[in-house]
Amino acid sequence: MYRIIILSLISFLIIYSCHSQSDNDYFYKLDKEYTETHDNRGKIYSIYLRETEKYKKTQDLKYLISSKYIDMFLHSDNTSKKVSLIYELLRINNNEYDYITTACNFYLALELENTSPKLCLQFLNQALKIEEECENKTFLPHMYHIKGRWYFKHKNYSLAKLYFGKALDNFNKKDTLYVASMYNNFALCDYQTGKTDSSIKLTLYGIRLLQKKVFLNENELYFINIIKGNLGSYYLDKKDYKNAVRYYNEQVDFQMAKAGRNPYIIIRNARELFQLYKITKQTLRSQELVAKIISILPNLKNTRDRISACSLLQEYYADNNDLEKLKLYSKKLEELNNVFNQESVRDLDNVSDILNGYIIKNINQEYDYKIANQKKKNILLIILVLVMLVIFVRAILNIRKKNKLERELLESQNNILENNKEDLEKDIQLHKGKIKNLHLNLNLKIETEKAFLENLKKMKRSKNIDAEGAVKDLFLRTSNLLQIDQKNHDFIGESSEETRRFMHSISEKFPFLTAHELKLCVYFRLNLSSKEVSLLENITPGSVRVYKTKIKYKIGLDKETDLNVFLNSIK
Repeated sequence: MYRIIILSLISFLIIYSCHSQSDNDYFYKLDKEYTETHDNRGKIYSIYLRETEKYKKTQDLKYLISSKYIDMFLHSDNTSKKVSLIYELLRINNNEYDYITTACNFYLALELENTSPKLCLQFLNQALKIEEECENKTFLPHMYHIKGRWYFKHKNYSLAKLYFGKALDNFNKKDTLYVASMYNNFALCDYQTGKTDSSIKLTLYGIRLLQKKVFLNENELYFINIIKGNLGSYYLDKKDYKNAVRYYNEQVDFQMAKAGRNPYIIIRNARELFQLYKITKQTLRSQELVAKIISILPNLKNTRDRISACSLLQEYYADNNDLEKLKLYSKKLEELNNVFNQESVRDLDNVSDILNGYIIKNINQEYDYKIANQKKKNILLIILVLVMLVIFVRAILNIRKKNKLERELLESQNNILENNKEDLEKDIQLHKGKIKNLHLNLNLKIETEKAFLENLKKMKRSKNIDAEGAVKDLFLRTSNLLQIDQKNHDFIGESSEETRRFMHSISEKFPFLTAHELKLCVYFRLNLSSKEVSLLENITPGSVRVYKTKIKYKIGLDKETDLNVFLNSIK
């Protein structure tokens, strides 16, 4: 029974473990499916509808979580909504699936990277703790990348390089874009620590890694031109203006050719370009750059980027004493700063509300968890007590049964001993009677023999004795002697159970004793004297003593040991 219970529990745990692993694999495949959409909103929405339909049909929590997970990617442009969905997803999941817990903490870290660095690191560490113990480490290299970036922003470049190195070790070497990105990050760290030459070498190596590919996709081309802008900064630091202008212009030209896919990249390096054009006295190139900034300004969605663009234009017109345009962009800059402040306050309020809601939900969840956990503990305690009670009762019943069997066995043995005792007492009494009769017979034989000898002496002395009467008397006495010897022989040689056992035991222990010696042992066991034995065997008492000494020697007894006592100890 106990074995069946244990096996059932083990089977349940195995099934539950396999079920959880299978569900985590489901989310992994779902994430992979999302990645293959390349942020195509239509494809993402179709996946969302499919998962929602699955939940409606099955009411399975897994599909509710999967639909919420995909819904999160539909609101990538709305930080507040996305953060709200992530927190809701964390609440629904409630640590049920490690993959979702890890993903939510990771995406929260990404969303809070710029607004709440401490919270960002907190969520990132939680995600890393789970991911490092998982078999399928989907997010691990990206987490190391983000953690390296966090340390980079906080100017801890040694730790930043450490985590960039961990990310590089965990990325698949076929993921050339990610590998090249890590070399770019190494270059940025070295640049911040004054190792400009090393930065240039690492950046060029990253570019070569990507250019080795036969076909570069749009993201890879885009990334090459981003790090070309970094390369321009490194050459500018070395006062190699020719290469600096070359790489800056390549980056800007690429972005303009792509119809400003990411126009903020132009803004990012524009200040360095203005500086370069001013040093190299390329006024025309400065004017062209200003025209590009003005053309992309309406396309900049991020208020921060628009502020940077207006700030660059403001500085340019200030240097060129164009007061009219300086006022225009100063006014725009003031308006944008007001908008940015409002957006910051709004975003901060939204994030605060979300965080407060999440904290309250966490408190409630923690309270509910404690209650549920206490219930589980109580149930387990009750089960344990019941099991212990069953075991205790079972043990008591077994002990009582065992005691009963032992008592019955003891009673049976006592009965057998009592019966044996009675039989033994009867046997002892019988043997005592027989020994008594044997002694009487021996005494009678002695008296008869004496009378027989006296009659013979009388016959020899007397000359006038009646011969016929004397012969009859002698014949009668001889018959009496023969009858006494027969009785003694019958007693000694009778095949009683005890005698047979004794003869069998002593012959097995001492097979070298002769039949005559064994017979004498029977006499000695009966404590007969040498004279009594000599009468029974018609030998002299001295011969009996010699036999007795010989038997003791053969069976290995010392002089002090009584042979009669030894023979009586043999059962």
